[in-house]
Amino acid sequence: MNAMPRVSIVLLNWNGGDRVVESFAAVRAQDYADVEVILVDNASQDGSLEKCLVVAKPDQLVPLPENLGFAAGMNAGIAVATGDWVMPLGYDVYLASDYVSTVVSRGEADPQIGVVGGAEYAWVDGVRTDRRRPSGGALFVSPELRGRWSPATQDTYAFGVSGSMPLMRRAMLDDLREVHGYWYDERFGTGYEDLDLWFRMQHRGWKALYCPTAQAWHVGSASAAGATGFLDKPPDYQQRLFRNRRLIWMKNVSPGMRRRLGLRWHLFELLLPVYLGLRAPSALGPWWRGRADARRLAPALLREGEKANGMALVPDSEMLSFVR
Repeated sequence: MNAMPRVSIVLLNWNGGDRVVESFAAVRAQDYADVEVILVDNASQDGSLEKCLVVAKPDQLVPLPENLGFAAGMNAGIAVATGDWVMPLGYDVYLASDYVSTVVSRGEADPQIGVVGGAEYAWVDGVRTDRRRPSGGALFVSPELRGRWSPATQDTYAFGVSGSMPLMRRAMLDDLREVHGYWYDERFGTGYEDLDLWFRMQHRGWKALYCPTAQAWHVGSASAAGATGFLDKPPDYQQRLFRNRRLIWMKNVSPGMRRRLGLRWHLFELLLPVYLGLRAPSALGPWWRGRADARRLAPALLREGEKANGMALVPDSEMLSFVR
């Protein structure tokens, strides 16, 4: 390991407008000395890529021929990254100038840490506020496989961290690729792709650390026109989320965990369409299509999950300790 580990920041843009220019400038303004900036562009058509290049040249530019989505776009950046640590960064995230130096120092203190993430505040109408976002804490998971966020005020080991600005150890990422054949699972697209990665990481014995003194600002769901509430998101986005939560269950939840969580999971699945019918009938279509998509993927996911569970390095009891 170098005396000062290199950090590769993979900034993924898709029609990010002026917001990605600010995000790019904040990346360039980090007080950490050895930062490799990789700008991945998902075939933007709004001139935002050109605006970024006026601000500064990235160390590596990865222009994609079409919009491949979040998971595939990030994988393209990770593939060329040379750092000991890699930070996938959305174009609607603004990092405090000491963000990288703060999370690197925490990660280097424990070689079993696979990811470090900081506090996430709201970035509203160009203003970086002091209001914590719902995802601005230590991440745990519910029996229904939804995120449970703890507003911790000190460094906290958790199931995962915000997927908006995680600092991930390259050795952890490559360990997951050796087991699964990929870093982010591109079948997820956008939505739950980070939870999938945290499950796989925890199964392999890597740790997640939440560090509240590292600060970043996030618009949230920029690719969904800024719709932060689930029922406010476009139908195709809802469909992916309905599908991807079921993919997590099939792929990442071991048989032992299913025995413990199955009652809550199946009860939630039974009541969910009833709730949607009463609260948001328009979401029933995306829910049904998401279930159908998951069924089509089920055979491959179940086979992959069986193989991965055979290579897990931690017992079910340790995984279940993150369920809240």
